[in-house]
Amino acid sequence: MPYVKRTTQAGKTIEVEYYYTSQYNRKGQCRADKVKPTKEAQKKINNKQAERKLRLLLNANFGYGDYHVILDYIRQEGKPDRTKEEMQTDIAKFLRELRKLYKKAGKELKYVHVMEIGKKGARHHHLVINKLDTELLQQAWYKAYEGHNRVKVFPLDDTGNYAELAAYLIKYTSEHRRDEGALMGKRYNSSRNLVHPEPKYEICTTRAYYRVREDIKPPKGYYIPADSIEQGVTSPEYYGYGWFRYTMVRLE
Repeated sequence: MPYVKRTTQAGKTIEVEYYYTSQYNRKGQCRADKVKPTKEAQKKINNKQAERKLRLLLNANFGYGDYHVILDYIRQEGKPDRTKEEMQTDIAKFLRELRKLYKKAGKELKYVHVMEIGKKGARHHHLVINKLDTELLQQAWYKAYEGHNRVKVFPLDDTGNYAELAAYLIKYTSEHRRDEGALMGKRYNSSRNLVHPEPKYEICTTRAYYRVREDIKPPKGYYIPADSIEQGVTSPEYYGYGWFRYTMVRLE
């Protein structure tokens, strides 16, 4: 059976995936009957796909010195929490102010944005943005929302591999869609000026798939984080064949 090797370069990372596809069946070979996945299985597939897309987007566009920013609302006793619609208005104002500040600094704003309502009701905005003076971030958030608020800033590390951050953000979007409906139309919003990595595809044999899976070696100048190596069996609608994925990260 043929497998597809999908290779995607995103910043300092190269993500390699092997998976089965019926599109390349040999001549005379019959397709297996598709089986509709359960609702829970489909959710897992959707979450994995969303996490992959966000992981590649972050790796391709952000790096050392850029920020994971959390915009907080400080809750006050006796006052109602911000509604979903009010939060959307607040972030639109914040981004508008931020664009002005980046322009003054001779930069162009790049961002990915996720809204969150915590289990105890606390409201947050998560953003990954390119570097700017943190005082200006606070200034923009105060202009957007005049109530009690604060900005938390976490600089990105120098690995260039932000898989954990992508998983963290997608986890919250998945919980909201399950528990109380989506806070945003999409799982995350992003600026239009981001690079979207394009994968390259190759067809390989089942034998090659198993050989690589048993003995993966990164090229010189790269390493493979142990937690990036994943394998399993796809859900029934993809015929139950194995899949395998790993990420190579460039060393400085």
